[in-house]
Amino acid sequence: MSSMNGHSIRTLLIIEDNPGDIRLLREMLAESDPHQSEIIHAETIQEAVQHLANKAVDIILLDLGLPDAQGLAAIKSVRAAAPQIPLVVLTGMDDEALALRSLQEGAQDYLVKGQVESRGLLRALRYATERKRLEKLKDEFVATVSHELRTPLTSISGSLGLLASGAGGTMPDHTTRLLRIAHSNCERLVRLVNDILDIEKLESGRLIFHLSKVEVRPLLEQAVKASQGFAESHGVRVRIGTGSIAPVHVRADADRLSQVMTNLLSNAIKFSARDEEVVVTIGTEVDLVRISVQDHGSGIPTEFRSRIFERFAQAGATDTRLKGGTGLGLAIVKQIMERLRGEVSFVDAPGGGTIFSVDLPSWEGKTDLSRERQIEADALLEAETSLDTLMEEVRELPGTRGKRGCLTA
Repeated sequence: MSSMNGHSIRTLLIIEDNPGDIRLLREMLAESDPHQSEIIHAETIQEAVQHLANKAVDIILLDLGLPDAQGLAAIKSVRAAAPQIPLVVLTGMDDEALALRSLQEGAQDYLVKGQVESRGLLRALRYATERKRLEKLKDEFVATVSHELRTPLTSISGSLGLLASGAGGTMPDHTTRLLRIAHSNCERLVRLVNDILDIEKLESGRLIFHLSKVEVRPLLEQAVKASQGFAESHGVRVRIGTGSIAPVHVRADADRLSQVMTNLLSNAIKFSARDEEVVVTIGTEVDLVRISVQDHGSGIPTEFRSRIFERFAQAGATDTRLKGGTGLGLAIVKQIMERLRGEVSFVDAPGGGTIFSVDLPSWEGKTDLSRERQIEADALLEAETSLDTLMEEVRELPGTRGKRGCLTA
């Protein structure tokens, strides 16, 4: 399967559990591709992950209705296993909102069964491969520039900090004031570079996570303590809410979870009014631990809610100038939580402001939770298999051959 600019698609992984759709896909690709690529077929995400661990592929064609993953969960699982491989969704769900969310989650294209023919399918695969290649070049360029900037910026920031603190001798007040401004802006650039490098490593799957049993409250106390200076500069108080003092544990990477809490606290402090407070609370359910950060700001505009976890997202230019920040903090939070098998969400706070919450599997409940999920997955797989068998029999009846799962109109 030749591609654009000489980049060929040699191996295609199709993740699809409908035998009829698989057969039609093979026929469509054979019709439009005289030098047919190798096609690997997986019926579940788990099977696909095993294939990806043992064999390199050039592109992935994914259905969104699988026995072990439905909708956006399927995209997230595949992206986590193969972040560098281009992904095209081919589904029966003709849903504009779902298509947009799929692209936001990392898919290069969204195709609807019944609305695509052989040449269109091949063209979509070629274009997706090229888009992914250009995206990779852009990310590599940004990462290279960021690496080259970090060392000199760190050195400059350190030197300016020493001069502003008087290490170079007594200076006039106006000179000291200018040095402090320069130091503050240099630190802001260092944070931007570090955030860019973090998001690049997270999205490429190169950031290593060390999962262990983590006690939540001491970690939160350290994060709150580390944020006190920033809070004081904004005239905001930060505290941990009252509640049960019984130890609560999660399965996480302590350093990365600290980074999540630091980013959420920084965001809450920036958008809280002076003399207000940011409150951190810990809640538990049967198998989940929820950590919430509540601010008393102006809330999140309705038109911005769908983009809040995107890279460089800012509610408006005014926020960027007045509040500062890179627009990467919440994107990093989302990426880390996905790697920790958790979730991040937000709701309006009573009386104004926003509550951001992160949910993580409880350490104490993780074994039972895994067993329940496996039982549910096995039951769903058995039901889907029975349904497919029944539909295969129906398709063989006169007048019904090929109607279910048809990819072309």
